[in-house]
Amino acid sequence: MPGFYMPSENEFDPSTDDFMLRAVSKERRYKHFDLPPTGRELAIDFSGQDNPHRFLPLLGFTDIRRMYLRDASGNGKKKIKKRPIRFAGHEDAAYLQAYAGHLNGFYERALAKDGSSSSVLAYRRGGGTNIHHAKALFDEIKSRGDCTVVAMDISGFFDCLDHLLLRDEIAGLLDETRLDGHHATVWKNVTRYSWVETSDLDKLLGRKRNGHGRICSPKDFSEHVRGRKGGLIRTHDQTFGIPQGTPVSGLYANIYLRTFDREMIAWCARLGGSYRRYSDDIAVILPLGVKVRHVVAVVEKMLSDFGLAMSVEKTDSADFKGGVLISATPIQYLGFTYDGVKTLIRESSLDAYRRKMGRGIHAKMVAAKAKNIPSFEVFKRESFARYTHLGKRRNFLRYAYKASEVMGCPEIRQQVKRHVTWFNRAWERESVRVFGGLITLP
Repeated sequence: MPGFYMPSENEFDPSTDDFMLRAVSKERRYKHFDLPPTGRELAIDFSGQDNPHRFLPLLGFTDIRRMYLRDASGNGKKKIKKRPIRFAGHEDAAYLQAYAGHLNGFYERALAKDGSSSSVLAYRRGGGTNIHHAKALFDEIKSRGDCTVVAMDISGFFDCLDHLLLRDEIAGLLDETRLDGHHATVWKNVTRYSWVETSDLDKLLGRKRNGHGRICSPKDFSEHVRGRKGGLIRTHDQTFGIPQGTPVSGLYANIYLRTFDREMIAWCARLGGSYRRYSDDIAVILPLGVKVRHVVAVVEKMLSDFGLAMSVEKTDSADFKGGVLISATPIQYLGFTYDGVKTLIRESSLDAYRRKMGRGIHAKMVAAKAKNIPSFEVFKRESFARYTHLGKRRNFLRYAYKASEVMGCPEIRQQVKRHVTWFNRAWERESVRVFGGLITLP
């Protein structure tokens, strides 16, 4: 995306990384309408003073993910998932992060008071990764022995949060009847936000522009982005939906479902089971023999009370006897499958890794050819570091090895043991496609 800074795998990713709460605001390297506040302390003293904060428009782009889904028979189909990402400027992000840390204190105390802390897993400090949470579910299945597990997914989570329900949940958390001060400022700007699409900037200002560290110059921002007529700023005027990618988005989503979480915990407890939610992924463990249709219907009804719906096609269930799978297919949860004996990374995730590797190698070769770099000067080193165990940065192989270690499952390493062969085949295939022949040098 020309003109827009896309972070590397080791750097800040505005679509996910900033959901996690931190005591001190971190330095962000992406380009926005303002400059990163480097060279000075980024921590903000949230002392309760209600100094007005003026927000810049968010920057937006559409994250396109190509997915390869397998059915129960192992047949696969391609699916494209589009996710709109909106992320804040540097000063705004620091302000929102400080506010999120302030509000999070109220939320954590409420979770501790009502005993729901162990059921809400995502967007919280020190809660572990999806690997740890998947392991916890599988360990509970093993300890229970006889049980039915149902995994469900909320459809369009962030895009469907009702603004007034969110306001009321925040006010209830604060033990107030209305929002004012910083609470009102943030709620208004997160629900009635404005943003600029980076593609619009490219069309108006060109794909190559020098903003001197910004995504565009202050002059271009004043004359063209804000502009008196025909500016690029869009406004979210719906009564529902909050942006994905701000430091308060994850916490807001958790607060929104605070009442729902408590109701689900109580309902599962009455049946002798347990409940957990990782963002929009819900999992319940209930006594063996419960009717899955009934469980799904109850959860659907409860979600509808909060203006949310379930992705029925993503619902998954499995029965276990003595901790071992007795139904047709293993349970899938947070990217893993479990049958009571083996824990594996989902096949669709392996498919996605191989396709991403092929696209990355293809892009590297196309770029080299466009610069008239001969095929024998295109080296594997950088791609090898990105897609194999030799890389020091975060990549899929590092993730798989960590999962194998945390879960104590050597079978996960076995799943990816041929990854170097996959890489070499992709390299050979793409060299033929782009250059018409095989690149032989390492």
